[in-house]
Amino acid sequence: MTYRRVDVASSRGWRWGVVLLTAMVGCAQEKEASAPAEQESVRALKERSLHLSPPAGCTEISMGELRTGIELTPVQYGPQPLYRGEFASFGDPAFVDTAYIRLDVNTASGLYDLANGGTNLFTCEQCVYGYQDVSGPAQKTFVAESGSLWLAFKVSPQQTAGALANVTLRESVPAAPLAAPYKGTAPVPGGECRWIRFATWDTIRSGGCDPREGSSASNPPGHTCVAEDAAATDGTLEKSLGTKAQGEACTKTPASENQLASTDCAPGYACTDAYTEARQCLATCDFMAADPGCPTGTVCGVYGLCIQQSVMEPIGYLFDPALIGQSCTAGFAEFCGVEGARGVCADLTGAGHGTCYRYARARSECGAGEELGFVSYPLPGGGFDRTYGWCYPDGL
Repeated sequence: MTYRRVDVASSRGWRWGVVLLTAMVGCAQEKEASAPAEQESVRALKERSLHLSPPAGCTEISMGELRTGIELTPVQYGPQPLYRGEFASFGDPAFVDTAYIRLDVNTASGLYDLANGGTNLFTCEQCVYGYQDVSGPAQKTFVAESGSLWLAFKVSPQQTAGALANVTLRESVPAAPLAAPYKGTAPVPGGECRWIRFATWDTIRSGGCDPREGSSASNPPGHTCVAEDAAATDGTLEKSLGTKAQGEACTKTPASENQLASTDCAPGYACTDAYTEARQCLATCDFMAADPGCPTGTVCGVYGLCIQQSVMEPIGYLFDPALIGQSCTAGFAEFCGVEGARGVCADLTGAGHGTCYRYARARSECGAGEELGFVSYPLPGGGFDRTYGWCYPDGL
């Protein structure tokens, strides 16, 4: 189920609508301490893969650099972490062969068996797949049926480093469900096969951080983790050199090659123009926290920033007083519930009014019989941000 601020797409059709900065960043010490063990695990995976041969009938391929949403032009933040890149050409050289790794927001560091996904993009939590000859007359889909994925280090859901080893990709075709945010795939009997011996990825940015409450990579002393995505799951550190607090005008010095951006706000405040033309210091927050901690008279809005509801509403953000599970007055509103228990109003039955469905960031946070929908915020140049997720009954 996909809700857009301009148009609303759903399975029921269209409706209206790898290194943290060292020395100066405290959390870098944690990475440095664990790096030897992680490097040894990756090294062991690579060493074992050198002695393997491709499965019978499989063609060995290699994978290039992967990028995450903010590194793309235009920016494309998916509802779950999605790293995009290319395979070295293994089809018609006139067309590109794309590579993808999709994780759950809550995927933790560790080793994962890709066979658990069942060669099905609907059921896999750790997914490796790709497309041969994209937009060509013979385009084909390949989905991992076996292999190892090692998530070595995680700064945020969007910023990770890891490795793939002995991955068999099987030619696949669309399979039920076909009209859902996550569509299914099934292997083609006797279909073609591709094989990755070993590959690595690293989407960790210099100064990267995780704005979510409780993250070890959130707000080290003298810094503020400023969200890059709407749901505040991915961030970049800024030096907080001043004492200015909520609502005060501020100045931001952009980042340079060797320096973080800096502001004259106090730590825990972003110097932002997200809601107003002029920059102001706004407290950072986590809308999924039991207590987002916003100053009195403000709410935890998009990009993890505390702001008055009266400021958000005139620029198009919709609020409804319904609590989670209750009927809404509106058919769609981005914010229902209360601080610490927010949701989205969506009309899934055509009743003319929505129901307040709880927000969630991870697909794994939805229960049995539920799926993760998302609110899609348009970004410049045709980009999008779909990180605001919500659990709804999908009947599957």
